[in-house]
Order: sequence, then structure tokens, then C-alpha cells
Amino acid sequence: MPKRAIVIEDNELVAATLKTMLEFFNFEVVVFENGPKAIEEFISQMKLNTSFDIVFVDLVLPGMSGKEVMQKLKEINPEIKAIVSSGYSNDPSIAMYENAGFKGMLNKPYTLQELEDVLKQLSLI
Repeated sequence: MPKRAIVIEDNELVAATLKTMLEFFNFEVVVFENGPKAIEEFISQMKLNTSFDIVFVDLVLPGMSGKEVMQKLKEINPEIKAIVSSGYSNDPSIAMYENAGFKGMLNKPYTLQELEDVLKQLSLI
């Protein structure tokens, strides 16, 4: 059974690239451009007992920030494996990502190798 991932990213090119990279590692990927829709899907999949193995959250999103999305997801599932992804490497949420509940971080732009390292760190590949 393939691993499942949610990508929450408002930049279509970045989202499509990450989706392709994750599919390379045999992940089934769902992409959302904002937090509320992703949270809704996360909840509905949990109710169906088909939860996601990992969530990638862009830090800067329209409306609800990536940090706010993460807070909601952690309320729903405290064991969530989530990676913060951002081009703003000096943001405190990136520098101290564990404090915001993230299990890892990727600074944009990142490579397939960097993604692989994070997935291995979380025992997902």
C-alpha cells in the first residue's frame, strides 16, 4: 500500500514539483493551495481510517498561515508527521521548527536528495 501525503502549497509550480518528487518515492499525493481545505480533507480521511503518513506545509499561505494550519492538524492528530517548507529561512518557525510541532524542515528550493533525507529521517522510506 503506498504511503500518503498532503502538500499544502499555494505556488502551483512548487506544489507540482513536490508532488512529482514524492511520487518518485511511491507516495500517493493530494495537493491543496490553502489550509482550510487541507484540514477538511485530513479530518475526512481520518474518519475513513485512511489517514495521511506525512503533511508538507508551506509557511506562507493565503489566509491561514502554515503555523496555524499545523496547530489545527496537531489538535486533530498529535502524532502527525509534518514538514515545514519555506523560502524564508530566517523565520523562527523554520529555525525552530520543532517548537511549532513540525518533525522536519525543507528550505526552498530543495533537492530530491534533501527530500529523501527528510523522508528517511521519519522512517517513511
